[in-house]
Amino acid sequence: MSLAVKLSESLGAFETPRSLYIHIPFCSSRCAYCDFHSFSASTIAGTALSSYIDAVLARAEALCGSMAALPETIYIGGGTPTVLGDALFGRLLGGLRSLFGPGLREWTVEANPESLSSAKIEMMVSNKVTRLSIGMQSMDDEELRILGRGAKAAGNRRAAVLAAGSGLDLSADLIAALPGSGAGSSREGPGLGPKSQDKSFKRSSLPESVEFLAGRGFGHISIYDLVVEEGTRVKKRLDEGELLPADEDRAFDERKEAEKFLGGLGYERYEVSNYCLPGHESLHNGCYWAMNSYLGIGSGAVSTLIVADSEKARRIGAGDGAALRIEEGKDLPSYIENPDEASALSWIGRGDSAFEMVMMALRTSRGLDEERFRSRFGVDASNLLSRTIKTWSEHFSESEGRLRLDGSGLDILNRILVDALEDMEPYFSG
Repeated sequence: MSLAVKLSESLGAFETPRSLYIHIPFCSSRCAYCDFHSFSASTIAGTALSSYIDAVLARAEALCGSMAALPETIYIGGGTPTVLGDALFGRLLGGLRSLFGPGLREWTVEANPESLSSAKIEMMVSNKVTRLSIGMQSMDDEELRILGRGAKAAGNRRAAVLAAGSGLDLSADLIAALPGSGAGSSREGPGLGPKSQDKSFKRSSLPESVEFLAGRGFGHISIYDLVVEEGTRVKKRLDEGELLPADEDRAFDERKEAEKFLGGLGYERYEVSNYCLPGHESLHNGCYWAMNSYLGIGSGAVSTLIVADSEKARRIGAGDGAALRIEEGKDLPSYIENPDEASALSWIGRGDSAFEMVMMALRTSRGLDEERFRSRFGVDASNLLSRTIKTWSEHFSESEGRLRLDGSGLDILNRILVDALEDMEPYFSG
């Protein structure tokens, strides 16, 4: 039985997903820090790329057609969606627009600077894409080399200027806490003040990158600390001593400098790593952080369907599961041939699902919806987390039915979550 038929026959068992993620697992090359599921587009035959887009569109039509309502947000990510040739890129956008266009509240496309062109922007605009998210990562050539990025700083600036004239809502990703190359220098940015020289580390370009992007109309800026993953080139160079581990204190200070600058312009930190002007929040990502149901389509994508009716869910094998996770297959030829057979389904238990909801909600300035948590798990979150809240009382607040952390609490979120998990385990293991 196909997944679409199974979902159609189990209507009412899950909260209806209103967000759709489309994964395009192709890049021009693999970045030095990346361990994501992706393939070099140059190694994939054009016929396979075309077949992949056909498979994704067919699956989107089948799965979303099996639901009680169509998506309100679409996010095309990767990989690098804009690495597709113009014809394929246009076919993907046109196909999705014909399926879902009229009712969309937000439609985001990811891009890398080196594959962003006027033609692709025109296709986005003509197909009613609303939001463009560009993976800048840095505006400094040396940092881009460390990260193994395909673009140079001049190319990033070109892409920013090109995007600024599109009329799309603009977002950019930057990476902080980079390893050092050992080259010492000083850096002074307009409006940010002089910085002293360090013999081991060049000052990060983060504050100046933020200033440049804010000045080009990017109403949303994400700042992610680099996570060094096993098997990546960055990890290898660190192990071999070619790169120096990031100075965490220095990285924190530079992030706070960037945050202060953004705050002065009216940007708000609405999630651990995300800053935006009012009204420019990512609606799609907000679905993940709230742990609402969402669909992920494409090789390597993930769906999570939240159980709404436990009895109906048990009839299709949920047991005591609180959510259904669907992992789209990572074997590209198998996925293209039959996405159902290439995908795996698993049930997420109540304890794991409850902790996911706490973990994701506390990442945001909105915090945890206590009534929704109570209705899903039958326990009051403030009681369940009472020890954690008491331990970190200076960072917690509770109002309008939400439990949230202040900005300093977001900075130490992982330490708080360790305590939260210890609070929750006895209740869900009993």
